[in-house]
Amino acid sequence: MLRGLRALIGVDHNKALRPNRTARLARSSSRVAFGSKPRSKRMPQPTDYQFQCPTGIDAHEARVRLYRFLRDNLPALDAAVWTWVRMAAAPLQYSIHDRSGQAVASREADAAIESLSHRVYDNKPQRFGGIDALLVEFFNSLFTTGSVCGELLVDPTGTGVERFYFVDPATIRFNLNRSGDWEMFQQVENRKIDLAAPSTYFYGLDGSSVEPWGRSLLSSVPFAARIEQALVSDMNRSMHNAGYHRIHVRIRPPERLAGETDDTYVSRANEYFDETVRMLRDIEPDDNPITWDDVEIAYIGPASKISSSSSWYINHKSMIEDICAGTHLAPFMIGYSYGSTQTWAEFNFELLQRQLRTIQSAASKFLEWITRIELALRGIDLDCKWRFENAVNVGLLDRRRAEGLHVDNVLKKLDAGLIDGDAAKRELGIVG
Repeated sequence: MLRGLRALIGVDHNKALRPNRTARLARSSSRVAFGSKPRSKRMPQPTDYQFQCPTGIDAHEARVRLYRFLRDNLPALDAAVWTWVRMAAAPLQYSIHDRSGQAVASREADAAIESLSHRVYDNKPQRFGGIDALLVEFFNSLFTTGSVCGELLVDPTGTGVERFYFVDPATIRFNLNRSGDWEMFQQVENRKIDLAAPSTYFYGLDGSSVEPWGRSLLSSVPFAARIEQALVSDMNRSMHNAGYHRIHVRIRPPERLAGETDDTYVSRANEYFDETVRMLRDIEPDDNPITWDDVEIAYIGPASKISSSSSWYINHKSMIEDICAGTHLAPFMIGYSYGSTQTWAEFNFELLQRQLRTIQSAASKFLEWITRIELALRGIDLDCKWRFENAVNVGLLDRRRAEGLHVDNVLKKLDAGLIDGDAAKRELGIVG
């Protein structure tokens, strides 16, 4: 065993070593093998992908502007962001805990949190905002730009939190320092404002150690959205032509009379043509054209307008589904109904609920960070935990039936003597 340990830490096991010398070599070898600083160099991953941005505008700022434009102008993307934000900003509940994690009741802490919830939102004209409005802007920025940034401001007396001040994520930049750590700052015109302060909050959606700025919900959509809009424009022009009757009037020139000169024949033919055109232009809705059999009126258009519109519908449907996939939503979630069955809809909604919990956990930590500072400034030695209420009625009957079957099975095992009372409580989730 000692030989294996020496081989692991790089010590020659053929040499005789005293115990204290072995320990010193082990410590020195560990310092060599496991350094306090990384040997590798962290490099940011390219995210521009040949992205052409306007002159004088940073690529990150241009992308944020693009995401906001798409959200505000494309119905499918506006519905996707709206749906995600409203589902994520579910009703909240909080509980007060002591330092050991035990839930306690405290009127003083309740009063402090209640007061905080009314003033924490930065938008002063929205007087009924509070924490609910704070979360709506939090998730709106998170899903649209891929990140949330802001500063927590304390009142002048230092006895409580004044408000949370949102910072536009389009102005946030990151730079790798010499030690390989990210430094965050704000780029305002030609000035760089350092944001390395305990009061600064930043969260990037799907952010990582090499991509701290996060990923927008719309990051994979612009290409498909451009094709979808071009398809809608082409469909508009094509269906406009197909939706109105267009006729082609063909007039056979009159026969040339015997002894008629060329000029006389051309003049007579043109006069006949002009009279037919005037008749068709001046015709009233309740009139009928009357001509010789040398005038033919034909309809111009597709053989079947229904088949034409159907092909456009199928093409547009595939593009909408591609956009919905990019926003992690099913089409029925943003108003497109393609005849999904109830079981399939429930499966998609359950999957969506699982995704929501991971996103809401970041918002819970965000609120806990604010309330923890508020309680500390007020001298209240307690902690606060926030929880989102995502209760829905979809599949409620099936869940209640499953719970009833589970309880019946546990009671049958208890009656048969297969488990004792404590085991039955554990299976039923009863603590204590």
